[in-house]
Amino acid sequence: MKAGQKLRIVLYTFLGLSCLYLFFLSCVWDYRVLVAREHVRFRQEMPTMDSWINSPFGKLKSYLFNVTNAAEFESGIDKRLKVDQIGPITYKIVGFNDILSRNENNVTYRKNRYRHVKFLPEESVAPDVLNWTIVSPNNVLLGAAAKFKHVAPFSVLGFDAITRFEDLFITGSVYYFLWEFTRPSLQLVSNLLPFALSANCGPLHNALKDKEEVYTVNIGPEQGIENFFRIESLNGQQIIKEQLPRSEQWSDEACPYNVSGAHDNSLFPPFLQPDTPLNVVAIESCRVLPLVYQRPERYAGLDTYRYLLLQPGQEPPRCMDTTYGIKLHKGMFDVSKCVINDAPSAFSAPHFYGSSYNWSEHYEGFNPNAEEHEPFILMEPTTGIPVNEKYRFQSNIPMPNLASYSRRLKKFSNMLLPTFWYEFEMGELPDFVLWLMWFNVKVLPHVQAPCMALLLLLALWSALKVIRVAWGDLSYVDLYRKICGRGSTNACLETVFPTTDRHLTQCGQDSDEAVK
Repeated sequence: MKAGQKLRIVLYTFLGLSCLYLFFLSCVWDYRVLVAREHVRFRQEMPTMDSWINSPFGKLKSYLFNVTNAAEFESGIDKRLKVDQIGPITYKIVGFNDILSRNENNVTYRKNRYRHVKFLPEESVAPDVLNWTIVSPNNVLLGAAAKFKHVAPFSVLGFDAITRFEDLFITGSVYYFLWEFTRPSLQLVSNLLPFALSANCGPLHNALKDKEEVYTVNIGPEQGIENFFRIESLNGQQIIKEQLPRSEQWSDEACPYNVSGAHDNSLFPPFLQPDTPLNVVAIESCRVLPLVYQRPERYAGLDTYRYLLLQPGQEPPRCMDTTYGIKLHKGMFDVSKCVINDAPSAFSAPHFYGSSYNWSEHYEGFNPNAEEHEPFILMEPTTGIPVNEKYRFQSNIPMPNLASYSRRLKKFSNMLLPTFWYEFEMGELPDFVLWLMWFNVKVLPHVQAPCMALLLLLALWSALKVIRVAWGDLSYVDLYRKICGRGSTNACLETVFPTTDRHLTQCGQDSDEAVK
């Protein structure tokens, strides 16, 4: 046997055995599971890695409320505040995830949420909206009144004297209220106690500050693909730093401050089911938010799951149902530990959507509805990748009964003062990520059977090829005859005619007797 013949036999044997191995592997494994196992290894070569590194990405839309009857309310003519919504005031947001260390089972990275912040005039309510002049309640004064009444209830007269030169309503630009909101009295106190108070109460100025966020999360199939990207620690511990005082008096069930097993809202495990428990760390509200499955929804040609971040009428956690002694309504929760100067503050859905607060008692102009104000995430369940998100929350100042204060402050008793609300809208995923998701969801489930048939045919063809080469490159016809035992290929046909003299006819010769 020639050397070239031997090499061909080896190659065809290898091909056949490989196809047979892949065929049996296909009988055991679902192709989607194999792809998922590679996905959860979280290798830097994966196509989705670039999208994750440059995340979060999207648009931050802010909304303020302009009071149109400040004078009438202050004089007592009107009992309710009339408000007009101003917005959206839109900013482009691009974050960055910096991998610090990794091994087969976990990865540690620093999340920089606001690496780039850029105002988008063409996507705002008007290109010059930042210069618009609006009227707003003096939230610095009113927030201080609510806090002062709780921490120093016997000194309200002194507080009234200190703040008697502060206006109840302030006129300023949209930019001022979002980025440079301060007051003379606050500036004075801040100068005296620079480490205790911040003079700038602008919500975007404070919300978009970088916070220390170093996550360690599970990766790799050995941890279980159902545990992919579940958090092991945040900043080296399992308790959110701002909630450490509460951890001494509240259990994990009563207070959602333990990040273990939650997610950072960038990636989730593959093969999600509606009852798969999912939580996300809401760093801006210093808590863990449970994702509640709502319904299936079609998006960008994909079948997704819609999860709510805050259900209508949801009871606040027991450790977050009160802020500075004020009992909160359903559909909101305390965030005072997470805002500037520890001011009394509660988050709700925008326009008090889903809240038990009877806002119409104090306001005119709100229009709560699910379409515009419900916070949700759309998740593609096979890959566990979010495809759309509208993270919507409103910041409010809960006011106590201010009867012990002056007449001008008493008008705000038992109100919830909305300072602003925001929506983070996730940007469109890159085309290659959407294509990979579509291939994994739409193509892989339908190609496994044809691929298995092709592998089996290739294995059979390789076996036949090995035999043909070993027998001298036989054709398929010759191979068939050789295997089926049909003998020589030189066939001979003999015809014998009756004759008196017995004569044997040789193959290929004519008998004289036969000719006669």
